[in-house]
Amino acid sequence: MIFEFDPAKDSVNVAKHGLSLLFGRQVFDDPAHIILASFRPIDGEDRYKAVGLIEGKFYTVVYN
Repeated sequence: MIFEFDPAKDSVNVAKHGLSLLFGRQVFDDPAHIILASFRPIDGEDRYKAVGLIEGKFYTVVYN
């Protein structure tokens, strides 16, 4: 999987959640991670949520 993100959005994510978007890539390293489809009605956007363990804690990544 190729990971691309907007540096400005990354800065917002760090300020809001204390985590870089690149940190979220690690969710996919969990062999037991799950991926859920997530449709956002407000703008009709198809997105996905991946949930997995990073250093013993569950994290959720939202992507499209």
